[in-house]
Amino acid sequence: MSSSYGGVDDRPKAREGGGGAGDDEEGWLQVPGDSPRRGPSSLHRTNDGPEEGEARSLSSNQQAFEIGDVDDDDEDYDDGDEYEDASDDEESYGLTDHTPTLAQHLSGRTTLLAWRPKEAVRCISIALITVALAVGVFYAKDKDVATLRRPPGAVGVGHAAYDTVHSSWLSEYEAQLTLYRHRATGAEYLAFVPDATRNGPNAGGGGGGYDPKPDKVFGVAFRTKPESSTGVPHILEHSVLCGSRKYPSRDPFAHLLKGSLNTFLNAMTYPDRTVYPVASRNRADFRNLMDVYLDAVFHPRAVEEEGWWVLRQEGWRYDVVGAEDDGGSDGQQLADRSEFEYKGVVFSEMKGAYSDPEDLLDRITQSLLFPDNPYHFDSGGDPTIIPTLTREEFVAFYKKYYHPTNARLFVAGDETDVYHALSSADRYMSPMGYNPESRKDSYINYQPRKFKKPLRERKPFAAAANEEGGSEGHMLCVTWLLNTQPLSPLMELAWIVLDDILLGKPSSPLRKALEDSNLGEETIGGGLDDELLQSTFAIGMKGLETREDVNSLEDLIMDTLHKLDSDGFSEDEIAASLNTIEFRLREGGGGLRGMEIFLGSLAKWNYDMEPKEALVYEDALKQLKDETDKTGSNIFQQLMHDSLLGNNHRVVLELYPSTTLEEEQLQDAKIQISRAQSKMSDAEYQQVVDDGIKLKELQETEETPEVIATNPALAISDLDPNPTEYPIHVEENFAKSGVRVILHEVESSGIAYVDIGMDISMIPYDDVPLLPSLISLLNRAGTREMADSDFRNYIDKVTGGVGAALEIMSVKPNGWDDDVKVLPGVNMLTMLFVRGKCTTERIPELFDVFRKVLTEIDLDNAQEILHNALKSNLSSKKSSVASRGHSFANQRIRARYSARNFIDEKLYGVSSITSNAAVLEAVESDWDTFVLRLKKMLEAILNGNREGMLLNLTGDRSVLDAIMPEAEDFLLNGLPVDLGNPAPPTPDFRAVEHPWIASAKDEMIKSNPVRDEGIVVSTQVAYVGEGGRMYDVAESVKGSVSVVSHYLTTGYMWDVIRAKNGAYGAYSRFSSADGIATLFTYRDPNAPEATLEAFHAAADSVVRDYESSSLTRDNNAEITTAIVGTIGDLDGSALSAKSAGWVALTRYLRGESALCRQRWRKEIIETTANDFQDYARQLKSWRTPSIAIVASQSAFDEMEREMSLIQAG
Repeated sequence: MSSSYGGVDDRPKAREGGGGAGDDEEGWLQVPGDSPRRGPSSLHRTNDGPEEGEARSLSSNQQAFEIGDVDDDDEDYDDGDEYEDASDDEESYGLTDHTPTLAQHLSGRTTLLAWRPKEAVRCISIALITVALAVGVFYAKDKDVATLRRPPGAVGVGHAAYDTVHSSWLSEYEAQLTLYRHRATGAEYLAFVPDATRNGPNAGGGGGGYDPKPDKVFGVAFRTKPESSTGVPHILEHSVLCGSRKYPSRDPFAHLLKGSLNTFLNAMTYPDRTVYPVASRNRADFRNLMDVYLDAVFHPRAVEEEGWWVLRQEGWRYDVVGAEDDGGSDGQQLADRSEFEYKGVVFSEMKGAYSDPEDLLDRITQSLLFPDNPYHFDSGGDPTIIPTLTREEFVAFYKKYYHPTNARLFVAGDETDVYHALSSADRYMSPMGYNPESRKDSYINYQPRKFKKPLRERKPFAAAANEEGGSEGHMLCVTWLLNTQPLSPLMELAWIVLDDILLGKPSSPLRKALEDSNLGEETIGGGLDDELLQSTFAIGMKGLETREDVNSLEDLIMDTLHKLDSDGFSEDEIAASLNTIEFRLREGGGGLRGMEIFLGSLAKWNYDMEPKEALVYEDALKQLKDETDKTGSNIFQQLMHDSLLGNNHRVVLELYPSTTLEEEQLQDAKIQISRAQSKMSDAEYQQVVDDGIKLKELQETEETPEVIATNPALAISDLDPNPTEYPIHVEENFAKSGVRVILHEVESSGIAYVDIGMDISMIPYDDVPLLPSLISLLNRAGTREMADSDFRNYIDKVTGGVGAALEIMSVKPNGWDDDVKVLPGVNMLTMLFVRGKCTTERIPELFDVFRKVLTEIDLDNAQEILHNALKSNLSSKKSSVASRGHSFANQRIRARYSARNFIDEKLYGVSSITSNAAVLEAVESDWDTFVLRLKKMLEAILNGNREGMLLNLTGDRSVLDAIMPEAEDFLLNGLPVDLGNPAPPTPDFRAVEHPWIASAKDEMIKSNPVRDEGIVVSTQVAYVGEGGRMYDVAESVKGSVSVVSHYLTTGYMWDVIRAKNGAYGAYSRFSSADGIATLFTYRDPNAPEATLEAFHAAADSVVRDYESSSLTRDNNAEITTAIVGTIGDLDGSALSAKSAGWVALTRYLRGESALCRQRWRKEIIETTANDFQDYARQLKSWRTPSIAIVASQSAFDEMEREMSLIQAG
């Protein structure tokens, strides 16, 4: 079974996820969309709605590289602007994305090629018994298959080119799972066919969904065993999508990003496998994506002579320093050799990865823990070793592992999709024959547990000096190797539950012991990691001040485990974690269920075990429940005793800060290059120069119409002209309670989703920085009758999760419902939401939890709880600036032009580092005064006018029927009512200015005026942003602007800043809500001035395309492509029930009509060449543009531009 289904992880973090080339989650290059569905999929410790002030992240020690980009939308406020262009960010190692990346999405958007941290693509498996059935097959023509129906347990689709290994009905998912073996090559193919008639239109088990067009998923995976840290698996992952036999353009992947309806488009490099998954809700588009990927992996140009340039572009190369500034190195005299520098997309990506201390700690730990198997090497690539990779090694690795015999293919869809997928793959694979060596050579051996004593190491990490001359603290992590043979399904599930017991929430015993110790600032490590052949368990802290603290922390970890081994766990602790895990398994992750199934199955399938073992869980769950009923916590104590306390095969790694390491690394790289250059003959030197010129010429040469025409394309007629609308019914003054109740009837598999929202506009502006602290305590503290651990266990025992969050939402002025205009930025809703979910029979308990959270939280005795939360949040935020700098730069720019954006930045941006530090000081110095302020804030919120409250209910008809009486009782009797002092009416914020705005405007002028700023961190790359106002308040904005912004991101920004200049990601983003456009990069190796110069040519590139008629020739093919891609970004993946209800609510609250959405979509589809010209003209003349750059101090020292610097370290 896989610990990777649904939610946001609230446990110790191996590293913070997200943030990359655009603003997604690390990636090669993603073109993220502003989809409301994002949320990592993780069965481990995940809470829906993490508390504000805590970083959202998935954790794991290993990593998987993707080709996606980055998304900056990781803030807990999400304006949900339907009309922002979808081409901004979301980090991922790889190509691009417009549905959230895996980590954001196993709910809703895409990413392409990337080396993605494992946390982002974490799919863990909970192996269960394997059921292999010998079954017969039947044959059907493609056109007839869709009409076939089969009862549970019946045989799946048959095909003459394949043997059916087994086919069985998975009751957990209400789907047929069939494993095929290709007769000619031995390739294995897994088909997942949900029964839509059993679980609504978005079938596939867990959570259901509303959308009538479920996501179809295809993928191919190869077991790729690294033999060095050159990063060849990762570089190949990027490279195979740079043209193929059937699709010979330089970048068919980028073409798909430009003009596809994909809901997931990416590739990922794990430590031992490389995965190429795609998804779409449109059948024609899905078949296009599948064919491009099949041709790419089996016939890439990158390994042919004609693809000589791909390794240089995607992997690494020597570039003449300053070549992009002086037009190249034409005519370079040999007697006067120029200095070289390293360039390359993956090289830049990995420089950024190795600049992240937690990422670095994970990589070093993995290498030390696995001295004798392939995990010893970094499949993503070590930047100091990547430049040793030769083309011969690159080609040889491809030929060794990219063969059908070593392939595992997957399809999720209906029977027609399965038959077509089988046929398509057969056409590619059959001519390649059977090659047993490719599978044999890729075998992953077990690392024996052989350390006679724990392995202890100390390594430096690059840290920026702070204003006092000091630096960040030390880091320590203890990591165990758990198994040396396959675990039984029972033991796998037991580890997942134990992991949740130990670390799942702030009150969990191991996590609490560390956080209460005050030895460090934040827990790290990620706990259990079970997605590879061997599982590991890691725990530690960052922000340790001294070596003594480092030693004390190791002692504390071991002492705490000894105590837990001796004392065991209470019934409530076990029941809470069991219920948490079971709920996540049954609920699932939403629209991209097929993607979860594919990636999760590989946790077993990749090692020649049955893929089904990674998916089924009912038997193991029953066994574990029976075991704990009989023996309590014995099974968990035995695991700790045998695999942790009695296991010396563990790594104890300390990283200590060095303020000189960054400069030393820069000098080492220069020395490495200089030595290599000095050994070059004149002919070899000239070859490097000539190759650079050839590459630049190739990148700048427009491809012929004939080559471009080979890329698959959709027509406007393939697009649905209508947006998807979600059910909503509003009842004002429900049951005479004064509260609005909003209902969404969607298929939810018996799960109730309940959100209560309360206006907080009465909170004084001076108290706004305290709101995250209040929310943290609502999510962490105990009640007056129950200690924090007892209360949080109670919540997890009776519900699927409850969490409070702050929502700041721009709303349209009255009368603007049907129009898209730049908002004044003064009309907004500010609300405290408490969101929860449960099964139908637990609805009374869910409302009881709501009541306790809102009215019984013990704030007086929560000083230590808040102190720990603030320390952890502050530490995480500082780390995030260095790893997701593009997000902070983009946010900082937008905050200069809008008071509403300024408030966001104040709460979640770079500014929050200063404000959080001040809040922490207040908590430490005068708790009595501080807690009194919090109590007054909560009292004011609860005593607010009922007109400012709402109850949002989502579920199927039976669920809603069960909720209504309990909701009535809660609203009438569960909330306090001060009849003697009625609250003033809640203002209509669509008609009046929000009370925070005036103060925010005053503060904005003083603290964040329109100016160029540099944010100083320790990093080997930069995140460069520039932006300004394109449209004034009340100006109408057409849907076409999102088309042009998408065109810029997937065209000029991709071609010039990413492919040519080597940045890992580059984005154009425009929001109709504020009229602001921004351009920004992710993991950018270039001098910031060079990137800014490239930005300034962006508008001219659109003008050139317009004037050269490239936007009008061939029946507007370029425009059609951009339109299709924009619609794909807008639509995203099919929504889960929970997301459908939330999206419908936010649309309603914003004052956005269905007619408005229809008009916007129509304007997108009707975009013309003149719209491109208009956008370029607006971009060239944007109002008072400004810059925000996240980079090292040395990068700013080399800039001639005057910058106001902010220390973020």
